[in-house]
Parts: sequence; C-alpha cells; structure tokens
Amino acid sequence: MELTWGEDFSILTEVAKSVFARCSPLTDRATTIDYKNHVQQFRDLDWLQLGDPAGLSSDSAALGSIAGIFVEMGRALVDTPLLDLTMSRDASIVIGTAKAVSLASRIGNGAASVMPVFPLSGWGRPLEIRNDVLSGTAMPVSFADQADGYLVLADDGGERALLLIDKTDAVRIESLPNIGEYPMFSVSFSNVAVTEEVVLARGLDADRAVEIAQQRSAVLRAAQVYGAGSRLLDITVRYAQDRHQFGGPIGRFQAVQYLCTDIAINVHLTSAYARSAALAIDSGSDPQLDVALMSKQASRTAQVMVHAAHEVHAGIGYMVESNVHLFTKAAKRWQFDFGSDEVHDHTISTVLDRAYSGEIS
Repeated sequence: MELTWGEDFSILTEVAKSVFARCSPLTDRATTIDYKNHVQQFRDLDWLQLGDPAGLSSDSAALGSIAGIFVEMGRALVDTPLLDLTMSRDASIVIGTAKAVSLASRIGNGAASVMPVFPLSGWGRPLEIRNDVLSGTAMPVSFADQADGYLVLADDGGERALLLIDKTDAVRIESLPNIGEYPMFSVSFSNVAVTEEVVLARGLDADRAVEIAQQRSAVLRAAQVYGAGSRLLDITVRYAQDRHQFGGPIGRFQAVQYLCTDIAINVHLTSAYARSAALAIDSGSDPQLDVALMSKQASRTAQVMVHAAHEVHAGIGYMVESNVHLFTKAAKRWQFDFGSDEVHDHTISTVLDRAYSGEIS
C-alpha cells in the first residue's frame, strides 16, 4: 500500500505556501499578523470549513489533504489559531446536534472564535462540575484572550460533559510565559452555572467528539512538525556546506553527516506515520494505533531535529541573528502537544495485544 497524502494536498500546499510566506519570521521577523486578520484570511480561503470529521460528506477535503496547509505553516514557522479553531469545529460536527452543528457553522464562517479546553493524553485533568457548577483553572489554552468562548471538557461526577462557556464567564485569563513566546493562557472559572443551554454533549458522545477532534488535530500538528523539520534540515545542510573549518566545509566530516541524517530520518518517519494515520482516519478505519505511533514519533522528532541542528551550527545557532533558535522555541511546545509517551506506549501495547489474541484483525 502506497502511503500518500490526500488528493488535494498539492493544491492546498501551494496556496498555503504563498499565504504563510508573507508572514514568516524566517523571512522578516518584524512582520506580524494579528489574530483577527488570521481568522479573516482563513475564512476567505474557506480553510475554517475544511473536512468532515463525521464522515457524512464525500465532497469534503480529506484530512490527508488538509495536512498540506499545516506542512507549509510548519515550514514558515507561523503561529496561527487555525488548529485550535479546527479542533473546536470538528468536535462540534461529531456531536451532530442542532446546537453543535450551529456552533460548527459559526466557527466555519468566522463568526465565532471558540478555543478547545481539552486535557492532553497523560497531561492534566478535566475541570470539575459539582452541583451543576463549574469551577477551576484550565491551562494551557491557546489564544484564550482573543476567544469569544471555550469548548470545555469537564468531569461531572464521573461522567464527561462538553460545555460551551462564554468568555464573560471566565473570571481570570492570565498569560503563561513560555520559551516559544506562544500565546498561551490559564483560564479560571468560578461558580459558572452548568445549565442545559451550555451542555453540548455528555458521556460517550462527549468522549467520542473529543477523541476524534484530538486524533485529527494530532495528524495536523504532526504535519506541521514535518514541515518545520524539512525546513530546518535544509537550513542545517546548507550551513554544513557553507561553513568552512580545518581546510574545508564541515559537512565533509562524518560526525556532522550523522547529525544531518538524524534530522532527515526522524522528519521522514514523522511524515510516514502522519500519512498512515491520515489514511486510517480518512478511510474510516480505527486509527488508534496509527495515531499513537505517529504522536510518539512526532514528539521525538521535535526534540531530535533541534538538538542535532544546534550540534551542527554550534554557538551561532543560539544567536538571535540565527533562525535555528526560532525552531527550538516552536519545537519545545510541539514536543508536549502530543501528550505523554506513557499513554502512547499503553495504547500501542493494548492494540497489539488485542490483535495478537485475535480480538481485532
């Protein structure tokens, strides 16, 4: 079986390349696009409406095609709210009720900016509902200061509930300093009444919506890591060719070649696992194993690629004038976006045990 990206991957890649090239810090660090302009641009391109996580439409772009946007986003190292908005929209579509579909439509046409508040696999716990009241602090929440509301996964006496909470119900939104200088925040809620008006789903319906949204977003984040790693590999190989020491380019030394090879191997493995996971999701197969393998590899790639790049660049890689440190800042965040290795290892072993016992094929 040939592992390819989606049918429209190349088309979306070319469009995304021109979009993100204009706001890439690798080209001009003074160029910035604010949140509202990003959302406006994505709405005009119809990127907020791409994909059908419920699998009801054969005309929707495949996840493997949408990944092309995120590959180029990674290559340009541009921070945008597209992944977060896509995750909230995907979860709403999977729920499928009139209220949830209406929310998905408003996110898709740019009328609503709703950030997901879902705990990552192995990191953190859901907020808690006690006596129909939501209280607690969620972190990190991307672009929380710009959001209209939050799609919150909360624990209600052992049962999960997915809530749409208005931003005005957040008592405190605080910026979280981080090495990547990414817009991350803690959001605190206090005594928010949980009525049926704010509940989008409960129990298995809520769990399923969040699981599917997180699986799809993991593929898109892995595509972003692949794009960034490919660009960093190009930069590192070029530096190894241009930097002369001891009578020639440092790239002639095997030790340097090994480091470049480490980047290449991990980047290409991330691409292969991401394509496999996207294919499983797009074909309607159970993607648990593919997503776990991909997530573990993408997290490792985020670590390995910047470590090896710094080894090749040595001191200059830490200088502000160099672009290498920009990849390091982004990769440190991506490293933890996939959840913990322990959770992925457990998923992988469980699926393989079930396959070995004949429970699944």
